Formats: sequence, C-alpha cells, structure tokens
Amino acid sequence: MKPDTERKKYYSEKIHKRKNRLHCHLSKELRSKLKAKKRSLLVRKGDSVKVMRGPGKGKTAKVSKVSTIKRKVYVEGVAAKTARGKEVPMALEASNIMLVGLESTKERKAIFSEDIFMKKEKPKKAEAPKPDAKKEAAKSDSKKEKAELAKPAPAPKAEAPKPNMAEPKKNQKMM
Repeated sequence: MKPDTERKKYYSEKIHKRKNRLHCHLSKELRSKLKAKKRSLLVRKGDSVKVMRGPGKGKTAKVSKVSTIKRKVYVEGVAAKTARGKEVPMALEASNIMLVGLESTKERKAIFSEDIFMKKEKPKKAEAPKPDAKKEAAKSDSKKEKAELAKPAPAPKAEAPKPNMAEPKKNQKMM
C-alpha cells in the first residue's frame, strides 16, 4: 500500500490492533527454550528486558509499565530529569528492547517450558531469636551499664541561695 495509507492506518488503529505493535524480540536463550518457533513476544509488566537502542542502552531491568494506547514501554532505571530535577520515566519503543526474562502467564506456559520463568523469591518468615542471641543481647546491655557507671558523675551546678520569705529584704519598706 501507499505510505500515506499505512501511516493513516497506524494512527487510527483501534486499541486491540495497537497491542500487536508491542511485540519485542526474544533473547537467544529464550528462543532456544520455545516449544514453537517464535521470534518475538508481547511485552508485559514485570518482564525483564535489555535496552538495545536509545537512552539506557545496555541496561537490563524490569518493565514498569506498558502503554497500549501510546505503543510505548517504560523500563525501571531509564528516566530523564525535568527542569525542576524530578525524574520522569522515559518511553521506549518495543522494537528497541529485547526480552531476557519472562513473567509467567497461561499463554506463555503453553509456549515455553517451566524452567524459563523468573522465580519469585519467597519472603522470609521472621524467626524467633535463638537462646544464644538472648545471651549476647544481655551481655551487650551489661557492658553498656558498666560503661555508664565508669563515667564520672556530672558536677552539680552551683545554685544561688533562695531568698527567705519570712525575712524582709533590706531595700523593701515594711507596711
């Protein structure tokens, strides 16, 4: 088709059609673990990507936001400073990034083997302090107390004698 017709289609696309333009290349490691032969995949929030072109080239970071309306991808760590000094995330084209790690979904599980997805770290549970830890805490408390006792006591401030209310002052006249 004519370039002007293609340009018109690009700018007047519906949202579900715009989503197709958010596919980005897969790394060689991910391509080798595919069940079906694919070169690119739709980028999602939480995926790990490598910036290939533009600001932040060479950085590997997570996708913080995907805008289907603008056809842009926002990556953590790729930001620009405004005139006031505020950091604003920069929008990248999906064609300028490469998928390195994936967030798991039903569709992706059907395409890839299970070992490919990024493993989420489980939050560690707070363990009860061990008896040794209690003893060490008690020792450190006793050391602090000994150090405070070893310090000389501060000298008392010299206080001015308080006037006795029963005795009249010399300058005052009695009534």
